[in-house]
Amino acid sequence: MRWPGTSSKASDARFAADVGADPVRVEIDLGTDTDPDAVRLFPRTDTAGAGGGTAGFPVDFTIQTRPDGSSVCTAVRSVTAEPNPGGLVQTYGFQTTTARRLRLQVSKLGTPAADEPAKYRLQLAEIRIS
Repeated sequence: MRWPGTSSKASDARFAADVGADPVRVEIDLGTDTDPDAVRLFPRTDTAGAGGGTAGFPVDFTIQTRPDGSSVCTAVRSVTAEPNPGGLVQTYGFQTTTARRLRLQVSKLGTPAADEPAKYRLQLAEIRIS
């Protein structure tokens, strides 16, 4: 499943990388219950990060799922201190689970874009769920 749209996706600007008190979230409705076991994050590659690397790739985040009819999200994968991926797609596997919705909840944002070095955002070109 692909995150709709063909352009880069970005969250509202923050002025610090640590957003743990007010996490940035992307929630995807899969349309019906499915059985995913991995998420692939495609970094933004149309601009460099301030100081090099990939702009806006998350550093600390949790992948959460929620089945149809439930109001409770379950964490299926937590990632901390993710290194800058240098433009490469990153895959995060987890135990197969039933999910209607998938949420990426980010508590620490990555390198700002070179053209906005003081503004931190979650910036991805695409999210694929498999």
